[in-house]
Amino acid sequence: MRKNQKRNKQTARLTYSLTRKMALAFLLMFGLWGGAIQAEEQINNIQQNTQNLLGDVEQIAGPEGVAGAFVGVHNNALILAGGSAFPEGKPWEGGQKYFSDAVLVFERDVDGQIQQVQHAQLPDAIAEGASVMLPEGLLCLGGQTPSGISKQVVLVSWINNQIQLKQLPELPVAVKNAAATVIGNTVYVVGGESAMGASNQFLKLDASNWSAGWQTLNAFPKPVTGASAVAQMDGEEVSVFVFGGRAKAAGANTTQFYAQVYCYRPSAGAWKQLRDIRLSDGHSIPLAVAAASPVGASHVILVGGDSGSTFNQVEAAINRMQNGDDQARATRDSLWINHTGFNSKILIYNTVTDVWFNAGAWEGTPVAVSTSVWWDGSLLVPGGEIKPAIRTPMLQEFRFSVKPVFGWLNYLVLGVYFIGMLLLGFYFMKRENSTDDFFKAGGRIPWWAAGISIFATTLSAITFIAIPAKSYATDWRMFMFNLAIIAIAPIIIRYFLPFFRRFNFDTAYQYLEARFNRSVRWLASALFVFFMVSRIAIVLFLPSLALNAVTGFNIYLAITVMGVVTIIYCTSGGMEAVVWGDVIQGFILVGGAFIALAFMLAGVQGGLGGFIDITAEHHKFHTFDFRFDFTQPVFWVVVIGGLANTLISYTSDQSVVQRYMTTKDEKATAKSIWLNGFLSIPVSIIFFLLGTGLYAYYTSNPEHMAVVNPNIDSVFPQFIVAQMPAGIAGLLIAAIFAAAMSTLSSNINSVSAVITSDFYKVLAKKITVHRNMAVARWSGIIVGVLGIMMALMLATWNIASLWDQFNTFLGLLTGGLGALFVMGVFFPRISGYAALGGVVGGFIVLLIVQNHSALSFLLYGFVSMVVTVIVALLLSLAMPNKKNTAGYTWQSRQGRA
Repeated sequence: MRKNQKRNKQTARLTYSLTRKMALAFLLMFGLWGGAIQAEEQINNIQQNTQNLLGDVEQIAGPEGVAGAFVGVHNNALILAGGSAFPEGKPWEGGQKYFSDAVLVFERDVDGQIQQVQHAQLPDAIAEGASVMLPEGLLCLGGQTPSGISKQVVLVSWINNQIQLKQLPELPVAVKNAAATVIGNTVYVVGGESAMGASNQFLKLDASNWSAGWQTLNAFPKPVTGASAVAQMDGEEVSVFVFGGRAKAAGANTTQFYAQVYCYRPSAGAWKQLRDIRLSDGHSIPLAVAAASPVGASHVILVGGDSGSTFNQVEAAINRMQNGDDQARATRDSLWINHTGFNSKILIYNTVTDVWFNAGAWEGTPVAVSTSVWWDGSLLVPGGEIKPAIRTPMLQEFRFSVKPVFGWLNYLVLGVYFIGMLLLGFYFMKRENSTDDFFKAGGRIPWWAAGISIFATTLSAITFIAIPAKSYATDWRMFMFNLAIIAIAPIIIRYFLPFFRRFNFDTAYQYLEARFNRSVRWLASALFVFFMVSRIAIVLFLPSLALNAVTGFNIYLAITVMGVVTIIYCTSGGMEAVVWGDVIQGFILVGGAFIALAFMLAGVQGGLGGFIDITAEHHKFHTFDFRFDFTQPVFWVVVIGGLANTLISYTSDQSVVQRYMTTKDEKATAKSIWLNGFLSIPVSIIFFLLGTGLYAYYTSNPEHMAVVNPNIDSVFPQFIVAQMPAGIAGLLIAAIFAAAMSTLSSNINSVSAVITSDFYKVLAKKITVHRNMAVARWSGIIVGVLGIMMALMLATWNIASLWDQFNTFLGLLTGGLGALFVMGVFFPRISGYAALGGVVGGFIVLLIVQNHSALSFLLYGFVSMVVTVIVALLLSLAMPNKKNTAGYTWQSRQGRA
């Protein structure tokens, strides 16, 4: 023992010396990194470039280009098909409209310039149709041909450097100027002009099953043509947003142009009217034949389009011509020739806050009757109409960017935080003389510190980032989920804690061997290790992704630095470093949340009163939804799911159960569990208020949000970096890292405990303190490295809401694990083999539920637990328990008492 102690002290001195050198390196790295960033942040910076795309293309008539073409991107090539022009004279000159049948394909050259690479022909010359992009190609819907309005649907693909055309099920009614968009595999078509005038039809087509044809949905609220449709996240799900448009009522002399915006949520199956298209001064602006595209996670950009003022004057002149007014023709022609142009404002709409802002002006001449499409990070608007009957051959390219500024002071704060965590690990390293010290801190942790540590472990970066993002995007319906610990705490203390404390198990899964058999213990341990490695990856990935989006941190560097620092301090200092690190990180988390909330409220127009007005108007504090809809986060779903998931975490999660062993006795552990529960109430309120505060702030200041944010989870970090003073922003970003690292350190230490105690100690023939400690440390290092590698792989994935993804994952993997402890404690008749069968059966049923039902992911843990217990009980009829379980079930302990 003394030899081991001496060896550990020598290692501690050596590593402390190395840490001082690492500290200087960290300070230098963060200082240089911060100094390289510009001194002034620019949000929503727009660069516009212009290129002559169609002026020299031989396949279309004339040098002007076309308007009303089908536009899309497939296999990294820009496709432009059809379109119309007046190459032989304008209407006032007696010219006729020309329709193109050309399919043009463009690619970027090495200099980034767009060049035509191939062309083909459509079945018909056509223009003014709708188009959407699918994985299979560009879907072209309807349009105007020389012989009339069309209902044809053609798929244009670019495969192996060849253009391919495919005819698909026709539209039910021939239309032109319809609006179309796509969600997943479902294509939606809204309105359009038919032979009978403007239509209010609303259709959908399953692109994965063409033969099913078109389905008619709830009609659009009004007849419309020339509207713009976009699919974008509304906070809860991807919905269809329809902007503006126009229509001429039966018997009317003039066309009405719309400013209205409507949203169709597929889960609700109904249309909802939203805020009108607005300018920065708050006035509504009607727009038709504008180009609209989704941008980032929750914005829509609207460019060009016709407000209708000159259009209506031309209509009036034509009406007078029809009534014999000889001067009306000259008036009409003058209006066409002297047209003042189309909408020049670049309008941005936030689909979560339902607020508009003006992001600048179109450089040059704006267009109408064109389509916008994203390609290589740029928004492209090819061709279009710049005045009545006058086309443009120019391609307009818009590139949005945010130039983040973090600064040397913020990086210094981050550097100090990371170095502090490293020093903490090496400080406690000299006290880790056995695995009991390494995994249980020798029982030296005060109950209040253990309670804060449990709280900080469950309060991960998923809480710090995703909960504010969730309440920003939706409301408070998930609030009750976080309070389930208050109801579960007495159950844990009374029924489960005695088995963990009084038998002094090394891990929670050692109980399962005592109650069932070794196979059950190893299954539970293996499931836990697999889940924890995956969880480490998610917890590393989430803050790194969000910080990359808003600060410019290299996502791979952020994952690596955070992971490496956590591995070093938690494998050096063991459970004591983990717990006391959690205490420090917990204070940073909560303190940072209070500071951020204060800045948010100060930035809301009208202060606290404005905050109350905005959130009340939009029902942002809506908490209790008593509908019996188990596909949505209604009250019943949230409460049942919260109770089940909390029971699973506090009984079968070694990273939590391990805290039960760090205090001096069972009474102290019970107090730590209660403290954790009571801390959850005010802290949950704070984090939900952060999201509500973000909603109020960005409703008051829509231009302050970066529209290119790739996911809603970035909303809180973006506020921190863009709106908080230097130093304080660094502290809050450190809080995000702290949130992740408090969870990571617990996960790494708990997985190390499971590998060492549940596998190594059981399988090894010769066990020594030195070998145990070596396995403990190296297993933690290996698991941490695996988590880092998985996180680096996740860095290329696009996940809309990591909160949802994480809870889905939690329910799938850990429901059966929690059920094992419930069966062990409360069902003495269930044998080990029946328990194993129950876990397998529960997992199969849960997979079926996930893939073939719309049940909310919040209920996966509950379903898994209930099904697992039921299947195990049924199997126990054939495989009854013959093992003596005296003292290992609640009933037997009651009998002994």
